[in-house]
Amino acid sequence: MTNNNTNTLRRLMLVSVVYFLLALSVFTVVVYAWFTLTNTNLTALVSKVSEVEAEYEFYVYKDQLHNGSTNLTLIDNVCLTETDDLCYRYIPNPTTAHLIDGSVAPGERFSFAIKILNIGSSQAYLKLDFGGVESSGYDLAVNKIQTAFLYEVTQISYIIDGVESEDMKENAPSIYHSSYFSSNSEMIYPLVKNIPMTVGGANNSMVVIYFDLYFDPTIYGEDEFGVPYTNSNIFKKQSFIVEHVYMIITANTD
Repeated sequence: MTNNNTNTLRRLMLVSVVYFLLALSVFTVVVYAWFTLTNTNLTALVSKVSEVEAEYEFYVYKDQLHNGSTNLTLIDNVCLTETDDLCYRYIPNPTTAHLIDGSVAPGERFSFAIKILNIGSSQAYLKLDFGGVESSGYDLAVNKIQTAFLYEVTQISYIIDGVESEDMKENAPSIYHSSYFSSNSEMIYPLVKNIPMTVGGANNSMVVIYFDLYFDPTIYGEDEFGVPYTNSNIFKKQSFIVEHVYMIITANTD
């Protein structure tokens, strides 16, 4: 092995990472909702640190009834026009695009997909985390609207030469999480980690992470005495924001 190759390997073994920030905003109940996505350098959707490179695309499932997606594939399932429904809409400029139109009500589900391509020269592993989760308009911390939202990984699949695989999220070393947001605004919420990414995008291989946000209609909050309410009215006129999705690509599992 040459000295250059050895030095490159050492840099990768030091857990060199590529990371992006996807800033997401979800406004609920009586106002419009959207996501915004930004990258740390605010220039391009590709960054490079010590030979680990990646590109990604962000999709939102267009669904007028807000039932979420049951057809978890991007193959022949991407919207062709702005008016198409029941398909995944590619967001070429997610820093400004409105992704959720209209108000959000209990029981509604919103589906998203992130497609990632490893264009580096080494095996890599993907990790996604939510951060900066905050609510406003609540009376008590226990009644933050974020606590009524479930985030859920619905599928992890691979697209290889234009063919998408079955769900691979149960395959080791992949780890995925589905849980409710807490009232703690400082928490980091893991979505997936240790997701293998093929070296150098061999055979045009891409990994796709599908996830949902679900407004649980069975969560009602409680009054100042700790007595549960009997409906979701406490969440009216509140807003909910997920400021970041951290996308980290490493040379090793953790």
